[in-house]
Amino acid sequence: MAPDPALDGTPAPEPPAGRWLRPVRDTGTDAAPGLDELEQLAAHARERVAQVRLWLPQIEEAVFDCYLGNLAAQLDPHTEADQIGVLATLLGAAGAHLGPGPHLQLGYERHPLLIWPMLIGQTGVGKKGTAYNAAKALLSFTDNDFVAQNIHSGLSSGEGLASVFAAEAETGKAGRKPRLLPDGDCRLLAYEPEWGTVMARMRREGNTLSATLRAAWEGGNLSTLNVDARVARQSHISITAHITPKEFREKVSAADMAGGTYNRFLPIAVAQSKLLDTPTPADPALMLQLGASLFDRLRHAGDVGPVGFTEAGALAWRRLYIEFASRDGDTETPVEEFVSRAAPHCLRIAAIYALLDRADRIGPAHLASAAALVRYSIASAAAVLCPDDAVATLARFIAEAGPEGRTKRDITQKFSKNKTATERYRHALEVLTETGRVRVLKRPRADGRPGRATEVYLIEPGTPGTLGT
Repeated sequence: MAPDPALDGTPAPEPPAGRWLRPVRDTGTDAAPGLDELEQLAAHARERVAQVRLWLPQIEEAVFDCYLGNLAAQLDPHTEADQIGVLATLLGAAGAHLGPGPHLQLGYERHPLLIWPMLIGQTGVGKKGTAYNAAKALLSFTDNDFVAQNIHSGLSSGEGLASVFAAEAETGKAGRKPRLLPDGDCRLLAYEPEWGTVMARMRREGNTLSATLRAAWEGGNLSTLNVDARVARQSHISITAHITPKEFREKVSAADMAGGTYNRFLPIAVAQSKLLDTPTPADPALMLQLGASLFDRLRHAGDVGPVGFTEAGALAWRRLYIEFASRDGDTETPVEEFVSRAAPHCLRIAAIYALLDRADRIGPAHLASAAALVRYSIASAAAVLCPDDAVATLARFIAEAGPEGRTKRDITQKFSKNKTATERYRHALEVLTETGRVRVLKRPRADGRPGRATEVYLIEPGTPGTLGT
């Protein structure tokens, strides 16, 4: 898929691998720093970023081969946020803005184009809020009324969420309660920067938020039949959630997983992409241009009804369906439960990409970009739900070796203190190799004699999602 000519972003340079540099000594003077000092500061900054990104999965280049990916690339030079975090936030917002009209009809199931990105990153260096702010800045140039009236926070109960979409919200003697959304508008983008707090509310006895969210993902009727019955026949809610890996692991329960609430979310692992000592916003003229382009595409897409496939797109989807559908119903591990809706997620994302390309049919390029994002989401879930820090520790150990890499013997000598530790790091090595974060090479014997080659594991400089930008 050819990128929009006006949105041809240039990716930031990749940082080199290597050991941490010592901080530059303060001379105590106001003299301008020399070239060597500036270069050392820049190298030190790149190394700091590389360290906080070690735990991230690999990112396929196809993830950004879409209209929203080009938008994220244009914003990237002006933010420390992870580019994939900005992309995911724009994706969720675009799905909300489109409204209930555009949809996928899969057999007897009607799928609204709702995506619920969950940005998962460490406090401070995850830059989750920074990613949201970058996306929101563009959305303000796109449709400021939508930002002001349709984005809200504070999910607390199922009844409260249903009341947002109610035709009339009665409050007894006080009369009619003001409607949160504009009259006749059922689009809501719920921004929850502290999703751990929402998780705690959902676990309270009698709270129906989890069940209501499962219904809302279908974009359907949220009417209630309790004593405070409300009529809410149509809803269209997207959720952008932020949480740390540790908080998610500690607060999510087996019942939460089994209930199917979290497989509605698209987990996206994020980390700081760069250090900007004096970040500057993008040129307002550029933001106006990008905002006008996005608004025009969203307005055109909102008038589309069902989204279909091109002939080549249908064939491409058959291949992908075999890959993703095999995960449906496999709940033996928390990771599989978390990503069991990979197939519908892929289709919903691809449909949004097609609509933003002014098409009402999904083509192979839309599916390729969507599938790459879903694969990253699956790898993110694996990275987050790993029961300990073995993956990150092992990745750091391999990265420190540089181009020489580590052999299995090196890893065994370092980490195999006992049978339990050996199993932990064996599993960690499998995760790193299967997700592409670690490359495996066959190195011939050093003495030149014939025989079994040695397997060497290494993380190359600039590996996407590992030591990336």
